[in-house]
Amino acid sequence: MVKYRKDRKIIKISYIALAIVFIFLSWTAISLAEVDFNKLNLLADDKFLQKVKIYELNSVQLDLLLHELQRRFPDKDDRLKAIATMYLGADYYKEPFIDELKDPLPYSRTNCTMFVLYATTFLNSSNYEEALETIRWVHYKGGVVGYKNRYHFTSDRITDPDNKYFTDVTTNYVVDQSFIRELTLTLNVKQDGSLLFEGKLGGWKKTITIKYIKRGDFTIDKLKKLPRSIGIAFVKKSNWPIGVIIGHEGILIDGDLYHSSCPTLGLYKIEDYLSESFPFSDWEGMMLFEINVINNKNTE
Repeated sequence: MVKYRKDRKIIKISYIALAIVFIFLSWTAISLAEVDFNKLNLLADDKFLQKVKIYELNSVQLDLLLHELQRRFPDKDDRLKAIATMYLGADYYKEPFIDELKDPLPYSRTNCTMFVLYATTFLNSSNYEEALETIRWVHYKGGVVGYKNRYHFTSDRITDPDNKYFTDVTTNYVVDQSFIRELTLTLNVKQDGSLLFEGKLGGWKKTITIKYIKRGDFTIDKLKKLPRSIGIAFVKKSNWPIGVIIGHEGILIDGDLYHSSCPTLGLYKIEDYLSESFPFSDWEGMMLFEINVINNKNTE
């Protein structure tokens, strides 16, 4: 009987010890995140950007980073370049979402569109909670998270006046207007009249008219001077029969294209893109869009 009581006492003490260890480790994980960032914050900007990879951070670290980005890079273009730089090397995921309703911001999982959305969200956020709120309006119509409410078509997202985070500016930067082409297409409707997404979007379809800069005979002198940062969406003619206009998107920053294209390459940078790569690509053309900083955020 004495031995039984002694064993129970040992077990009870063991449970208490395990609980203390668990609490300590949890606290240490948070503390280490703060300590690491306190050390990193002492680094020069270029060293800081080399050390931090957004897609490797937990939510506590991301919260600290977003605050630090606002402090270090008050200029929009500098901050956007910093975010893009810290995403270099991120893996590509065809479907980034695991549970969209629980986590509409799976920032460690990127593809071409999600990279643009993450960058826009973090540009407009000073902490993690704010980022969770911002992504609702960046990626979902009416701010309602869910598959049916997503902007599934880039051409819809960047031309929709209800989405304040993007503005189509394609024609603003063209010197020679003969390089502008116009296209009217009904999104989500295939050539045979069926829906690309079938019933997944509740029968949604939308006819839009867009203008794009054609690639044929393009040279950089056909454009006016671009801002330091601007979104770019690539028109893919072979997609038109299935009710899609855009085949890819990314961000041009100081002339370089930051984008996520395929599993083998992930997220990477192409230098001097419009001069050295775009004229020799297979794209039909391109659209340009501003990525906006919104001071008065949307509310329900």
